[in-house]
Amino acid sequence: MKTTNHKTIQSTLYRRSVLAVAFFLITIVSSQKLFANAAQPGIWNAGGTVFTMLYPEDSLTFRKVQMQQERIYIQLYKGYAVVKGEYIFKNTTSEKLNFKMGYPVNGIYSGGSVDLNQVQIDQLNQFKIKANEVWLPLVEQQNGEYGKINSFGDNWKVWQMDFLPDEKKTVQVYFIVNTNNGTVSKGYNRERKNAFIYLLESGSVWKNPIEKGSFYVQLMDGLTPENINGISQGFGFRYNETHKLYAGAKTNFSPTPKDNLVVTYYEHNEHFVFDKALVQTENLFSKIDEMSQLPLETIAYTDTKTGDPYEVESTFSGYLPMLLTLFVIYAPFIIGFIAVVIIIWAIVKWRKIKRKNERM
Repeated sequence: MKTTNHKTIQSTLYRRSVLAVAFFLITIVSSQKLFANAAQPGIWNAGGTVFTMLYPEDSLTFRKVQMQQERIYIQLYKGYAVVKGEYIFKNTTSEKLNFKMGYPVNGIYSGGSVDLNQVQIDQLNQFKIKANEVWLPLVEQQNGEYGKINSFGDNWKVWQMDFLPDEKKTVQVYFIVNTNNGTVSKGYNRERKNAFIYLLESGSVWKNPIEKGSFYVQLMDGLTPENINGISQGFGFRYNETHKLYAGAKTNFSPTPKDNLVVTYYEHNEHFVFDKALVQTENLFSKIDEMSQLPLETIAYTDTKTGDPYEVESTFSGYLPMLLTLFVIYAPFIIGFIAVVIIIWAIVKWRKIKRKNERM
């Protein structure tokens, strides 16, 4: 009878110890999944742009207008970037189309997929737009959250777009963005860098495909290729030393997050004053006009390595938060596991001593 009870107790203790070990292992696996999502890799607080049709009543026009071509000119400075965009839009229907486009006065756009592409839309400065050589008025209107845009207020800068049946329009935009506040993140490692993102994924609202996109990135302010941390792959960028100019292109594509143009470069400047750049707006726009008038299609380019814009140097300090978090999460379970093992060992030991004494 005693032997049977003893076996039952041992079996119960064994099952409990197995359950304790299993619970400990499940906890480890679960916490690993937690860490996988704890710090999304990518680029935060970049300067850049996104334009979108934003009113539900205009949604029927989304697939009726095709962005046939786009030519994007970017001049990178230490702390900011100047951008000129030229687009050819076509109304693919036999009806008149009227819709609004815009961006929030204060907000961010969280694009990308595996790697985050977060853009400060409120840093879209000195923005102006013209269609068929006519400047369009910008007005502020009330609008809230929209798509991937997180607006911190209800005010949006909005302009009206009108198309006659089968009409083509050439649209030009100019703006300046602050790139000095970018952060490149990978795991728990982070680096402050200049970051610029052109969110091509936002072009998915138009009738696809985009037949041709040409992209030009010119280094200004004494910047050299050595100051470029990385530029997005998939554009086939080549380089011209004379003009300090990168040129890339895409053809017949329907934009997705992987098509975003991302550039990280130079270093963060704690003392940078963006307003000093904005004072030079007219001069900066004149310079980018000069760039756009270069014979960009016939300039001689050479193949070049552009690096990875998401690359971050691994440091011990980058792993420290993870190690501390691991300790906080695992310590109670480790202590509890050790306590269970000690208790089981003590019970088994006590049983052996008790049986030995009974035999005596």
